[in-house]
Amino acid sequence: MKFCAYCGKAIEKGENEHVIPRNLYPSTRTNSKIQRITVLSCKDCNHSWANDEAHFRNVLSCCGEPNIKRKALWDTKILRSFDKIDGDKRRRDLQELFKPIETKQGTRYMIYPAEDERVLRIIRKIIRGLSHYHKLETAIDDSRVWCDVLKYQVPDEFMKTMQFAHREEDIIKYQFTKLDYQDLSSGWLLTFYENIKFIGIVHKKVPI
Repeated sequence: MKFCAYCGKAIEKGENEHVIPRNLYPSTRTNSKIQRITVLSCKDCNHSWANDEAHFRNVLSCCGEPNIKRKALWDTKILRSFDKIDGDKRRRDLQELFKPIETKQGTRYMIYPAEDERVLRIIRKIIRGLSHYHKLETAIDDSRVWCDVLKYQVPDEFMKTMQFAHREEDIIKYQFTKLDYQDLSSGWLLTFYENIKFIGIVHKKVPI
């Protein structure tokens, strides 16, 4: 019997779910030889993230300083997506996140991804999938995962315990460590497009 990596449900025939959303890779990486991480998922879990993953991609494309791969993604997949039947809604969803800030150069508009629950939901999904892939835990309940944009420097003694991995470093790299401290199970640091960093913690049980 097989089991879903996300909800733990027994399944006769599952689907391969890409832990790191495929839409984060520009069209120029279609023939990449880097193995994309997949885990076995039930149909309900696999299909539940599709809409939020597209939104996640769009938000990340507008955060921080762009790199070459993000610009390629915007110029191809994202701009084309705005021409589809749900394109107007996706554009509005993105525009509503921009907030004005005053700088010496005048008003700029910024997006704060940690304030968007749909973005954090995909970060939690990635951490849950990677936990299964690296055999730390499986079928982690979503409520056990806490995540946020990295706002402070991670202590060196903590970084030294983290295992490093990446799936094409200019798109995503990540580090993780197994924890045995109070209610903490594992710690995660995910970097997208070289400069967008999220930190995550998996609790041993659902926080009260």
